[in-house]
Amino acid sequence: MKARSTFVAVAWLAAVATVMLAFAVRPAAFAGNGAVLVFAGVALGVITNASVGAVLMLRRPGNVIGAVLMVAGGLTAVTIFGWVGGAALAEQRGPHDTIAGVMSVVGAVGFLPSLVMAGPLLALLFPTGRLPGPHWRWLLAGIVVAGVIGSTIVVARPGPIVGTKVDSPFGMSGFSGSEAFWPIGLTLGIAALLVALVLGVAAVTMRFRRSRGVERAQLKWFVAANVAVGTLVILGLADGGFLGLVAGTDPTILDLLAYASFTLPPVAVGIAILRYRLFEIDRLIARTLSWAVVTGLLVIGFGVAHVALQAALAGFLQGPTVAVAASTLVAFALFQPIRRRVQSAVDRRFDRAHYDAQRTVAEFSDRLRAELDLAALSGDLDTTIRDAIAPRSIGIWLRQSRR
Repeated sequence: MKARSTFVAVAWLAAVATVMLAFAVRPAAFAGNGAVLVFAGVALGVITNASVGAVLMLRRPGNVIGAVLMVAGGLTAVTIFGWVGGAALAEQRGPHDTIAGVMSVVGAVGFLPSLVMAGPLLALLFPTGRLPGPHWRWLLAGIVVAGVIGSTIVVARPGPIVGTKVDSPFGMSGFSGSEAFWPIGLTLGIAALLVALVLGVAAVTMRFRRSRGVERAQLKWFVAANVAVGTLVILGLADGGFLGLVAGTDPTILDLLAYASFTLPPVAVGIAILRYRLFEIDRLIARTLSWAVVTGLLVIGFGVAHVALQAALAGFLQGPTVAVAASTLVAFALFQPIRRRVQSAVDRRFDRAHYDAQRTVAEFSDRLRAELDLAALSGDLDTTIRDAIAPRSIGIWLRQSRR
């Protein structure tokens, strides 16, 4: 136990120190506000993966999910350090420097494995730590082989390494037809990543359809976290700033949320494996969906009211101030009715237990107002509690009145 704790602590410190060092040595080209956000987001993701992995390795040593998270965090840290360190050295010594080339090779080679470890492989193994079936090993082996061949070709290509301005120290001299051969490496790497993503989605879907009880709740946490990441990243791309942050564009609030969301999957995995407040996921999904739907409906209502009022008042008023104020009042008046209806509909579909419990309590309250017989009231209370929470035993104590 002590040896394991020491190993986990050293691995965690190594991952955190490596990613912080990468943040510190980044070249001047990555000194803008947008680039700082990118590195901060990556560092936060690495630290979260390594931290959750460390906790799981200590608390659930029989489950390999903790080791996968720890390796994903460490590999991502090494990859980022190699890419950033190589760029920093090339900025000082030139693109032909051997050490800068070796570090850039580490960054290029580690890119695909770090993505696969943090995403598709985690999806393939979650939550049991085992593949969905024995035949999946051959598919995973095919992805590994394609990735190794693709990385080898990328490194062996003469000239700048893909994604960098640094020449590869392992580049081979050109041969007849080589220009048509070198793109195969990048194609294999992209294909391996896409196939891994498809397999990860297929594995989670298959497990979810077969799962019941605890495992289904665990998968809900995992799926909800990844859906949140995908949604926020898409919103970050939609505002036009997400892809250009490294080039120095100023970040928006959507960019901040997108990078912060990278911490959600490992946190969800930790909650699911440790079973901490596990079955609250249904309530969390219901609340998130209801507020998203309410917000969308209010925005649509505000926009429709604003356009209608501005068109109607255009002949009487010059500015849009009155239309904006009136539209805001309309949205405010619609908030509570829309929220109640949407919340009820979402709870009925996604948080059925909470919905049924509330309905049972409401029905009992209605009967309680008209019940005067104490024995009948006790029997009704007993029946209601058994139907609502199904306890193993129940006892009712009534305080005797003193005369």
